Amino acid sequence: MITGIELQKILSWPLRFDLHTHSNHSDGEYSPEELIKYAKKRNIDVIALTDHDNLSGIERAKKAAEEENIHLVAGIEISTLWHSNQIHIAGLCVDINNPVLKAHVEKQSVLREERAHAIAEKLENCGFKDVYEKTRAMSSEGGSLTRANFAAFLVTQNVAATADKCFDLYLTKGSRAYVSSKWGPIDEAINAIKAAGGIPVLAHPKRYDMNNNWLKRLITDFKAAGGEGMEVSGGMQNQAERQFLADLCVQHELLASCGSDFHRIKKYIDLGINLEIPEQATPVWRSPKFKLEV
Repeated sequence: MITGIELQKILSWPLRFDLHTHSNHSDGEYSPEELIKYAKKRNIDVIALTDHDNLSGIERAKKAAEEENIHLVAGIEISTLWHSNQIHIAGLCVDINNPVLKAHVEKQSVLREERAHAIAEKLENCGFKDVYEKTRAMSSEGGSLTRANFAAFLVTQNVAATADKCFDLYLTKGSRAYVSSKWGPIDEAINAIKAAGGIPVLAHPKRYDMNNNWLKRLITDFKAAGGEGMEVSGGMQNQAERQFLADLCVQHELLASCGSDFHRIKKYIDLGINLEIPEQATPVWRSPKFKLEV
C-alpha cells in the first residue's frame, strides 16, 4: 500500500489516470490481468478497477500491476436507486477486506442473482435456451452478472452484431426482458465505501436520464449523504460538458475524478482517452484518503 509522502512524490509526476474500468468479474471483456496489460500498452500510470458490485478481481489486478509496474487503485462501482433512477457510486481506494463493505457487496450479489435469474427467465420466454447457464459460463467465476452480460449472450445468439444493439432490443426499460432493479439508497453505498476507508464518487453524472435541474438535485443529495467526489471527465464528452461538471464540483465542494468506464475497445472509447480535469477542480488524488495498492 502506497500512502503519505511516498504517494505525494508519485503523484507529483505527470501521470495518466483512468479511475473507472471493468474486468470480466462484472461486465468487462478482459480478465484483470488482461486489463492491466492493456493499460500498460495504453501508457496508463494509475488505473482503478471498479467492477459492478464486486471486489473479486482486485487481488488478481494487484498482482498483475506489480508485474507490469503500474499503479493500481482498489475500487468498486455500487448500484443504487434515487427517485427511481439507477445511480452508480464508485468507491475508490477501498479496503477490500473491510467487513462493512464486504457485507454490502454480498447484499448486492444476492440482488444481482435474483435479477439475473428473472432476466434469464424472460429471455427464455422469448425463445432462447439455457440463458442463465450460458451467460454465467461467459463470465468470470465469482463475477457479478449485469444486463450487459446478457447482451453479450444475445450476440452469440445472432440477435444483432453488437451488444449495444442487443441491449436496446431486449434489456432497456420497456423492452421484453427488462427487469427493474431493487438497489438500496445512495447513502447505504456511501456509508459502506467510507467504512472501508474509500472515497465515494458519483459516476458518469451526465449519462443518467435526467435534465440539469434534476442532476443538480442529485448532486446536492449525494453531497448531503456524505459523497466526496464526482466524475467530471470521461470518454465521448465535449469540453462544454466537462467544464459544466467541473463547475458543479467546485460549487458543491466535491473532488473531481476521471474515468473511461472501459469495458472493451469501442469506437471513441478506450483507456485514458480524453480524461483531462479542468483546472478549477481539485483532482480526487489530492484527497488525503487517496492511496495506491502498488
